[in-house]
Amino acid sequence: MNIIRMPSATLRPRGRCMAEITVAEAARFTHAALAGCGVGPDDAEIVLDSIIFAHTHGKGTHGLGRLPIYVRKIRENLMTAQTPLTEISTAPAIALLDAAHGFGQVAAIRGMRRAAQMAKNTGIGLVGIRHSNNFGTAAFVANEAVKQNMVGIVFSNAAPAIAPTGGKRPLFGTNPLAFGFPASSDQPPILLDMATSAAARGKIRLAGQNGEKIPFGWALDAAGNPTEDPEAALEGSMVPMAGPKGYGLSLAIDIMAGLLTGSGFAGTAKPLNHPDQHSDCGHLMFAIDIAKFMPVDEYQSQISHLIAATKASGDLGAVYLPGERAAGFMHGRSDRIPLSVAIMAKLDALAKNLDIAPVSPCDNSTANSGKMHL
Repeated sequence: MNIIRMPSATLRPRGRCMAEITVAEAARFTHAALAGCGVGPDDAEIVLDSIIFAHTHGKGTHGLGRLPIYVRKIRENLMTAQTPLTEISTAPAIALLDAAHGFGQVAAIRGMRRAAQMAKNTGIGLVGIRHSNNFGTAAFVANEAVKQNMVGIVFSNAAPAIAPTGGKRPLFGTNPLAFGFPASSDQPPILLDMATSAAARGKIRLAGQNGEKIPFGWALDAAGNPTEDPEAALEGSMVPMAGPKGYGLSLAIDIMAGLLTGSGFAGTAKPLNHPDQHSDCGHLMFAIDIAKFMPVDEYQSQISHLIAATKASGDLGAVYLPGERAAGFMHGRSDRIPLSVAIMAKLDALAKNLDIAPVSPCDNSTANSGKMHL
C-alpha cells in the first residue's frame, strides 16, 4: 500500500467519532471481506489500496463503508467479483476496455497502468473503460501515473445528481476529475481531485448522518428551491460548481467518460448502491510521459520552483497546493483512522454475514470523542 504523507497542513475530520481502527486492521478486514465474496487477491489488493488511500487522505466516504455495498452487489449479480478488462479496440496510444461491471478501482488502476505503458512508447496513453463502477477517489487513479513520473488525468461519469443550468431534474453526475503531477522526491505530488458540483455528494450524506444542515448554495430540493436540508438535497439535485461552467464541465465529462466509452450517459448511469441495476459508469484516463517533453530532473527543478513561488504568494495566509492538506491528513494520528458508530455497525453486520472476525477498534477508542470523516 502506498500512503503519501505530509507533516503539516492537515485536513480535520468532521462530525462525531465513535471509534478508531488501525490501518493494519482496516487492511485485515477488507481482505477478509473481499475474499469472502470471491474477489481474487490481486484485485482485492487494489481495492484495499483505494480504501486506505481514501481514509488516509480525508476521503473516508469512499472507504470501508462501501464494503457492504460491494458484497451485496456481487451476491446479487450486480457486480462481478472479478474484473476481466476485455479489449474492445486498441491503437498505439489508445485502448478501450470493458470492465464487465467489475470493481471500478481495479478497472481504473489497471487502465492507468495500461495508459502509462503506452505513454512510454508514444509519449501519451489514453484508455477508456466501459461498464464499470465507482472507482473511489479520482486522485488515487491519477496518482498511479504520478508514481511512474508521468502526468495523470482522470475523468469519470456518475449517476444523475446535477441539473443542467435552467433545469431542476438531475441529469448529469457529479462526474469527478483529477490531475496528478509529480513533484520532487521530498514533496507530495500535486493531486487536484474535484467533483463538478458545488460540494461533494458525500458531504451532504455526512451532514444528514450527523443531523446537520448544509450551506445554501450546495443543493436544490425536488421543486428546484435552494435547501439547507440534506435529505431534501439528496432527493433533489446538486448545484454545479461555478454555475453554467460546472454544468458544462459535467456535460463534457459525461460525453468523454460515458458516451465515448459506450457506458451509461445522459442520466442512465446508476448509483453504486442501486438496489437492482448495474452502475454502468465509464472512465477515461490519460498518462503523459514527462520525459518526452524534458528530462525528469529538469522537470523536478521547475516544479519545485513553481511550488515555492505559489507558497510565497500567501500574503493573506498559508497557501496549499492541491492535495497537500489531504496528504497530511494522517499527521499525528498514529496510523489510526476514525469510523462512525453507523459504519462500525454496518461492518459488524457484514462480519456476521460473512462469518469473519469483526473490526477490532483501538483499545483507547471512546464513544463521542474526537472527530470523524465517515
